[in-house]
Amino acid sequence: MKRLLALIAVVGLAVTLYAATATGGQQAVTPAQFNALKKQVAQLQKDVKLLTNVAAATDACIFSGKAIPVNTATTWHTTGTGETQEFWALATTRQDCANFINTPAFRSLARQFKR
Repeated sequence: MKRLLALIAVVGLAVTLYAATATGGQQAVTPAQFNALKKQVAQLQKDVKLLTNVAAATDACIFSGKAIPVNTATTWHTTGTGETQEFWALATTRQDCANFINTPAFRSLARQFKR
């Protein structure tokens, strides 16, 4: 019991010492700093919206299909018996997903990730 009380006293002393010596208080923010933060927040909000749209499209289109093994030995084709796949490609059977991938809006969306 004495050890517990001693531990509580030491912790209380440490918290009190920290609170007394910590540098705190309000700091002035210049208009330039505020505008820079405002610009960063706007860009982050734009990125979040973009990523949300991509996540929705991914969920609806990509995960509705399956992965198929692909080989490019002579031409792009799915692997046959005895062939090893070079990579896996995602396939979908939804026509609206295939149409979306071929739209200028999707290309614009993909370009935004390259920055």
